[in-house]
Order: sequence, then structure tokens, then C-alpha cells
Amino acid sequence: MGAVSIGSVQLDNPYALAPMAGYGDPPYRRLCRRGGAGLVCAEMVSANAVFFGDKKSQRMLAVAPDEHPLSVQIFGAEPERLAFAARRVEEAGADIVDLNCGCPVPKVVKGGAGVALMKDELLFARCVEAMVKAVKIPVTVKMRLGFRRGENISPRFASLARESGASALCIHARAREDGHEGPPDLDALAETVAAVGLPVFGNGGIHNYQDARRMMQGTGCAGVMVGRAAVGNPLLFLEFLEEEKNGAREPQAINAAPRFSLLREHAQLIVDYYGEKLGICRLRKYIGSYIHGLYGAAEFRRRAVGAVALNELLGLLDTYEASL
Repeated sequence: MGAVSIGSVQLDNPYALAPMAGYGDPPYRRLCRRGGAGLVCAEMVSANAVFFGDKKSQRMLAVAPDEHPLSVQIFGAEPERLAFAARRVEEAGADIVDLNCGCPVPKVVKGGAGVALMKDELLFARCVEAMVKAVKIPVTVKMRLGFRRGENISPRFASLARESGASALCIHARAREDGHEGPPDLDALAETVAAVGLPVFGNGGIHNYQDARRMMQGTGCAGVMVGRAAVGNPLLFLEFLEEEKNGAREPQAINAAPRFSLLREHAQLIVDYYGEKLGICRLRKYIGSYIHGLYGAAEFRRRAVGAVALNELLGLLDTYEASL
């Protein structure tokens, strides 16, 4: 389906890793970029935390040399602090900075950020405009269709984003009340694509290449962002490219060897980045996805989450793989 341009940034394919809180750190993004993602997106970072110099948030802006093109997503509701954070994102080396207007989590919404920005057209426009004026890299916006199932206010906000200088949009084709459940509303997504003259990435409910193709062909969106389906399978994007070239395949039996190879590499990368204790702890949330569907997965996961050292975890992996 070809390359996509976001402002001055050229993507070599339309399949992007969506921003995922708690998952989109540099080790995982590097695997996904090597696994064929045309764009990788970092997990969202609080503009307020960046503004006040929070060390953890500063570290979340880290960019690895082999993960470009990279988008870093920020959230907040104060234009000046969003502009400040956008400049820090640019200085860190990201290629794109994204404004989160879609997060439905109560803690974020209570602060006026995330999808709450879609309640105030003027503030929304001021936030986007402040970020655009603050940086030279493209600014994008990720939003939802609206708040209640069946409503679609995204065409209006997409137009406001364009008028405020945004270079592209990502639309999560669900309402806030849907969270991450239920089928995406492709008709509503198509309305938004038709209403705005910017590249639009669709998001929500994409589990495989057929879902991605259905969304792109049915709505006219320029690309798709994939989140949870890529956890445990950083090579998903290469699978999309292969099926795009050679045609969709029938469901295949699980080939466990590449999964174990990737999990070993992920373990080493995450330990190198965070140190052994924190790295192994953070890796635990990925393990279930890597081994999903394999015989004895539940028992192995129970053992693996108890591992505290890299060699211990790798030994458990070797034993489990041999048992299959």
C-alpha cells in the first residue's frame, strides 16, 4: 500500500506501532522497528512532568539510533506546558511529536487531558497550535470518535487540528465509553477521513492483516496503528508486508522458535537498558503474549514471572522450549 508522508517525515510503509502506556519503551520499539513497523510511537509522557523536570519522564524521551522514524506522544491540557514538552521531545531526537486526545483513563481525563480535550474546541486548537509553533518537527494528534457510542465529533476536531497546523491524525475508531472493546466504527472513521485533507491513521480492533486491509480499504485512511496485537509479536508488521505482497494466508500453526528467539533478545535488550532487576521485572508483562497459545504456557508463565535474574529466565526458556 506504499509509503506515507507525515509532514517532512517519510514512512516506508503504512503500518505503525501505536503508543501504549507501559509498553512502548526503547527496547520494545527497537524490536518493532526491526520487525517492519513503518513508524514506532513511544508511550505517552506527561507534559506537566516534563515541565517540572521529573527524571522518570525525562528518561521516557530517550531515543535509540535504530528506531527512527519515531513519534513521541505527550499529554496535557495547558498549551504553554505542551509547547515546552514538545521542544524537549524535539531536542531528544524524535521525528514527530503527538498530542494525546484519546486516552479514556479517568486519572488523565480528570486533569482535562486525553479525550477530555475533545470537550473544548478552543482549548484543543490552542494546544495544537502552541505545539506546532514550538517545534520544527511535524505535530500529529491522536483522538477518538467521541464520548458516547454512535456519536462522531472527530470530523470537527480533525478540521480544527488541520487548521491549527497538525500534519497528520490518528483516529481510534471507538468512543470513550467503548474503551478498547468492541468493533471499530469504520463508517465514522471514513467520515473523518473524507472531512480532512491530512493523512489519517486508523486505530482500534486490528488483530491481523485482514483487519488492517479492511480498515484501509473501507475508510480511505493512509495507514493503521496497531497496539495490543503487536505485544509479544514485534514481527507482526513484517507479516503484514508479506501478506500485502503475496496475499493473505490461511491461519498457520504456531511456530514457537521465532517467539523464543525474540523473547531472548527482548530480555537482553531490556536488561541492558534498565539493569537486571528492573529489566526482568518489566519484561514479565510481555511474557504471556510471547507464549500465548503454546502448550503449557500458563505453567511456564507462573515460573517465569518468579525469575529475578537474566540467566535464570533464559534457563527456564531453554527448558520450556525443549519440552515443546
